[in-house]
Amino acid sequence: MVFNLFRIFPIKSNKVCFITNKSASFESNLKTIEKEFGNRLTEDGKSYECNFVLKDQFSLSNFYNLATSKYIFLSDNFFPIAFMNFSKSTIISQLWHAPGVFKKFGYDTLSDDEKKVMEQFGNRIDYLFVSSKNIVSRFAHNFAMAENKTVPLGIPRVDFYSECKDVCIRRIRSYFEKKYPHIRNKKIILYAPTFRDNPKYNAVFNYFDIDRFSKELGDDYVLFVKLHPNYSNFENEEYFTNLDEISSNKNIINCTDFKDEQKLFLISDILITDYSSVMVEYSLLNKPIILFAYDLDNYINNERGFYFDYKEKVPGKIAYTFDDVVDFIKNNDFDLQRLNDFAHYQFDYFDGKSSKRIVDYVLDK
Repeated sequence: MVFNLFRIFPIKSNKVCFITNKSASFESNLKTIEKEFGNRLTEDGKSYECNFVLKDQFSLSNFYNLATSKYIFLSDNFFPIAFMNFSKSTIISQLWHAPGVFKKFGYDTLSDDEKKVMEQFGNRIDYLFVSSKNIVSRFAHNFAMAENKTVPLGIPRVDFYSECKDVCIRRIRSYFEKKYPHIRNKKIILYAPTFRDNPKYNAVFNYFDIDRFSKELGDDYVLFVKLHPNYSNFENEEYFTNLDEISSNKNIINCTDFKDEQKLFLISDILITDYSSVMVEYSLLNKPIILFAYDLDNYINNERGFYFDYKEKVPGKIAYTFDDVVDFIKNNDFDLQRLNDFAHYQFDYFDGKSSKRIVDYVLDK
């Protein structure tokens, strides 16, 4: 009701509003689009005015900015939009925060009551931008939107990989080497497991043998660990492992609080994950991925599930035990053809121009 009162103010044709929750991974698509608008002028020569609105902060200025914006972008769901009376001239675009299709999400994970709100919400969105024509129907379904409003022009955040050249990568690596001098001349393995609801299987270091990693691979490799934010919720559980204690081992670097995972992707030589959607984005870099799926049967039967046959389609070899992990790394045994096939299914574009295509499309409309 308060928002609808602000609709008395006129729409500003050069005003752009980004709805965010201030998480680095959720905000990167929005920041990339903001940068693209910074390179543009309106037809009458005005610069674009960009505003960020925190989705959980209901201030009068936020209502005003939303109500008077010509262009609105989201990278997450924001169900209040289902009940907000936007101008017909306002264009609302959903960028989502992760590329590709992998685990079940959106509409497929909601209760019946939530699905009704999602349908109202999807009705208010003008365009949903996705990374590939292969995933249009799945995304349209999961956002309760028509397929002709689901547009495969790419994901803005992945433009970063084309922009960050060798000098940029060396600068990121140098940052970590100054902080951890002992990692110089070592390759980096990034371990980024997803979160499980079952605390037994969520205790990833009961399966990933840190001591053995250091003993058998530590001469050549250092392990960067990027845990899911929800991992800390299990601090009082019997299976919980304190990562600060583990990272006293010099071959283990705790990067969980390092906000920008894209920089970690760029400097790592190998990714080890399990069911995390980070594998989708990492596949763009054409670097080896190991899927450490020690609890695969439980995950398939009791957790969120997948949209394709996990064993057949993941972008790398599956390690069911830590022995497998060590063997794959020691023998340089990676399935790069499977990686390439996966990347070309999930992405139509590899040119670093997704944000340009999206802004061109929205402005044209």
